Amino acid sequence: MLRLNPCTLSAALGRQLLLDASHLRPSFEQLLPVFAGRLLDRSLQRANSGSIGLGSALTLFLVSHKRSPRLIAEVGTYIGNSSAAMACGAGLAGQPVHLVTCDLHPCTQEPLAGLQLPQGSGAQVVQGSSTQMFQALASKQAKLDMLHLDGRLMTDDLKLLAQLLKDDTLIALDDCEGDEKGHMNLDLLRRAGLIQQHAFVEPFPSELFRAWNLETRSVTGLLLPLKSISFSRQ
Repeated sequence: MLRLNPCTLSAALGRQLLLDASHLRPSFEQLLPVFAGRLLDRSLQRANSGSIGLGSALTLFLVSHKRSPRLIAEVGTYIGNSSAAMACGAGLAGQPVHLVTCDLHPCTQEPLAGLQLPQGSGAQVVQGSSTQMFQALASKQAKLDMLHLDGRLMTDDLKLLAQLLKDDTLIALDDCEGDEKGHMNLDLLRRAGLIQQHAFVEPFPSELFRAWNLETRSVTGLLLPLKSISFSRQ
């Protein structure tokens, strides 16, 4: 019998996304000067934080393109590179993208600056906790198409996420290796019963990125909606 686990799902999904999306490479490469400019801007840096790596940025770009989310929420803004990767990938569908991102000390108020996005797209940076952002979204009865967790969830977040998540919400978990915060967030979501309709996908193997001639790695795990997994004869 065939058994799928987070490792085999990672290899299968990563291979499909990276090999089937080579035509998107020029769009992703347009992001690289934006990323580099932010990393080199000393006014945007803080000593106790680091931006996502190239492999994680490409992962977010590709899964956002595949999911085409209209509403994205993110915990952990920093300099906005993960926001830019998700918005750029989602925007390729030609529909406006709205992103809400929070950070206790955001280093940018314009995470989508420098991007060519569909008309009507925009971002809101919440200077505050994840709970404050989720409370604001829940008060508007929002439903998330995609959630990126680049910060530790708080206990109070879980009841709010029960209102915000859908069966087909795509969830990305940064630092999903070892005992880092990605696995801590995964455990909290599981214990709260919020991801029963999702399958955990480990970060894509480094060798897959060589299909794009990139020597890089990803630490971004995914919670893939079960309804998005299907069997094909071809």
